[in-house]
Amino acid sequence: MTDFSVSDFLRTSVYPNLDAVEAGLLDSLDPKTRTTSGSYPLTCPACKAKEGFYFPGSGYINCPRKKECGRSTSIWDAMLECGYTNGEIFKTLCAAANVEPPKPDQKGSSNPSAAQAENRIGKAMWQITQALATAHPAPLQQFQKERGYTNDQMAAMRLGYYSTAQDVQAALKAAGFSVEEAVARGYLEHDPTKPTVIWSSLAGRIIGYWRHEDGEIRLWGRLPTGNGDKFNKKYRFSKTHKKTIPYLIEKRHNTMLVCVEGTFDAWALQFAGIWGCALGGALINAEQALYLMARGVIELAHMVDGDTAGWDGAITSIRNCEGIGIITNIIPLGVGMDDPDAMVRAGKVDQLIALLDQKVNAGLYLAQMLRSVLDSTTPDSKQIHRIFATAECLTPMSRALFDKHVALLGYRNDTEFEAGKLFSALIGHGCTVAEAAGLVRRKTGYVITFTKEHIDG
Repeated sequence: MTDFSVSDFLRTSVYPNLDAVEAGLLDSLDPKTRTTSGSYPLTCPACKAKEGFYFPGSGYINCPRKKECGRSTSIWDAMLECGYTNGEIFKTLCAAANVEPPKPDQKGSSNPSAAQAENRIGKAMWQITQALATAHPAPLQQFQKERGYTNDQMAAMRLGYYSTAQDVQAALKAAGFSVEEAVARGYLEHDPTKPTVIWSSLAGRIIGYWRHEDGEIRLWGRLPTGNGDKFNKKYRFSKTHKKTIPYLIEKRHNTMLVCVEGTFDAWALQFAGIWGCALGGALINAEQALYLMARGVIELAHMVDGDTAGWDGAITSIRNCEGIGIITNIIPLGVGMDDPDAMVRAGKVDQLIALLDQKVNAGLYLAQMLRSVLDSTTPDSKQIHRIFATAECLTPMSRALFDKHVALLGYRNDTEFEAGKLFSALIGHGCTVAEAAGLVRRKTGYVITFTKEHIDG
């Protein structure tokens, strides 16, 4: 076995299959639309002049000598400047090119494996939905008009279109992929007992692309116009869609990571020059938290709605992230406040950035929530217990802030006393001793038992 060379592997197997702009790896260099010559104009990483250019399939960004630069910067070095680590860069480049990194016993061979070839169905699906968007321009035009996106923003999002399942099946078949392969990735749906019956819940929708751990994309779709209803929802996700990898996480900017729920809110953050990603839900789940930690994220911010769902999502995100060492900040949106997408489309980028500057550390956020509960007429002991249970998961810095502000409130969390109060209240409401003890155990973790002793005399 010959010695493995990372640079040779990138040169022969990765860069020829890579469009680093399309993959979003060079977003911080403000790439423009591809020219007729095939290159992307962008900012030169070396001299910062907007005279650089990059050809897909190349491993370098070049700058013309007329600006007294003339330097070539490798894609690797450009990504280092964006905050990636060396290990992340290699994995990210391989994933973007749909090339599987060689295993230790495979080093020395640069031939793509059969698995790599199979994984290219995702690339084919991207090309098909992009081609369908060109063939059916009206839906995207309606979407752009209703949402008020600029041409540059539409070009950056590279949204596709899903016409019909039959169109997609025919295009995939022409590219050499079977219905079973497409169904396995949620591109098509069918009844195994009726092989000729093919459909998709994504038909007639604007299409976006969500990267998955297998190196492939899954599709999400939005109605071109309107909000839909319970029978025809505004957003649909493919059947095999998982949200382990947050959407747009690879489009890194040199800022703190900000997590939001919606895909277009994540795009809005990106347009504002902020490293934003979408969770696809109201909270950072455990799998997402582990993925972020593995990528070296040490601090993030989570933007939540200022309602009960936002509070619940914030509590869960704090527990999942702070519990594994990621310092978490919360950005609560007030009732009726615009979301990031609406802010950016309305030209309120400064307001969005100001909102991010007002982020609240998890420890302080929990203390503020505790004060809110205590200020109510009848404090909810269950919520108080939940706050203190979450505080047990905080990182040292966040815990110090929590303890400091709770001390200022003058509140002493006597959880044993609270468990006793709850037990007494349940008995007073007609519960049996066994029922009350069970509820107390479930809500507080305390086990209440009674032992009878015989006392002489």
